[in-house]
Amino acid sequence: MKDLLVNYMNNQRKNILKKCTQCGLCIKKCPIIKNTKLKNITPQNIQKEVIKFLKEGIPNETVYNRGFFCMECFGCVDACCPQGLDPMLINDMIKWDYRRNNLIESKYTDPKDKNSLHRIISSTQINKEDYDKLLTSSPSSKADYVFFPGCNVYFQPEKLLNALDILDLIGKVWAFVPGLDFCCGESHIGAGAIKEADSTSRKLIDKLSSYTPKTVIFWCPTCLCRFEKTLAFAVDIPFKMISFPEFVAENIDSLSFKKEINKTVTLHEACKSAFTGLDLNGARNILKKLPGVSLVEMPRHGKNTSCCGSGAVTFFKESFDTVRKERMDEAAETKAELLVDVCHYCHEVFIDREQKYNYSVVNYVSLIAEALGIEREDKFKKYKQMNDVDKILDDAKDYIEQSTFSKDNIIEALKTIVE
Repeated sequence: MKDLLVNYMNNQRKNILKKCTQCGLCIKKCPIIKNTKLKNITPQNIQKEVIKFLKEGIPNETVYNRGFFCMECFGCVDACCPQGLDPMLINDMIKWDYRRNNLIESKYTDPKDKNSLHRIISSTQINKEDYDKLLTSSPSSKADYVFFPGCNVYFQPEKLLNALDILDLIGKVWAFVPGLDFCCGESHIGAGAIKEADSTSRKLIDKLSSYTPKTVIFWCPTCLCRFEKTLAFAVDIPFKMISFPEFVAENIDSLSFKKEINKTVTLHEACKSAFTGLDLNGARNILKKLPGVSLVEMPRHGKNTSCCGSGAVTFFKESFDTVRKERMDEAAETKAELLVDVCHYCHEVFIDREQKYNYSVVNYVSLIAEALGIEREDKFKKYKQMNDVDKILDDAKDYIEQSTFSKDNIIEALKTIVE
């Protein structure tokens, strides 16, 4: 059946228009509103304008800001509506209406594009053998587990290679589905392209299902949350789902650590996984098992954690910068030597400002790999902090020689990761 996600969204629109009392609790819950132009408008008035827009389609600045300020932290999804509505879907609908009614020019990066930035930048950090490995599906056969990484981690391919090695060491029967040839649809949903997301997400579900797995392991917190909190209500999903941190935590006794980390760390968990309760403690439980790691929590953690700013960067960078700084300052107050992140996008956000702080930023999977003695250099972090295309080209010359992309394409892609 076609358009399952579209039909679900249309039915939810009717439900929202019928049940929303315009109480404004979802606006009060939203952690970015206080840093936006909406901070001086009452939550009730904001929601009143939103509902009017969903009914009549007449745009205004308040509605635009409400939809496009969204960080997609999923913090409002389960926690705040007395009518049981999903406020984040309302933001998705605002973007959808703006896009399909040509009220904005909404572009998005399609990871399936054979010349996508994901592919080009990944090719500058690893050799061709590893690059091909990350783009090749496992042969079609039955597997208890399927590992799906999502798309954006391909900007930081050493993390994905580390994850594959860790899966091998755990020793379960698993298959791999690349995250660039397939997509959960988030790139499309976030840009208001719901029809495209419908088709894309169902192709992924069909591919994952072809291995008849008991469980699909998601690297990307956004993929996991979109599956559990949006797609599962629209499409029949014939497998269980788990985050990679939770899977590793459950199987960590299968790993033999060879190196003491000997660092004090603080943890920035994936906010959406924590807010939704889909993975509250996976990474935390891993850190507690790593030799020589001492965990010091930030005041905001677990269910009360903070977003890094994430989705807001596309449309409202100043608000994003404020949220990021608050979180990095909070980490600094713990006096930890390492700020450990879970989500690859959080990692990108934090490494951009790492040099302003007295701690280093490291992804949890890199820390696991270090303790196992299989770590790889974080080239993306190195290149971001080089902030110079010519220096990056020199450092990456061996990989660029093996890349299938032209040097001109590589230069243009690298320009997107320097300021």
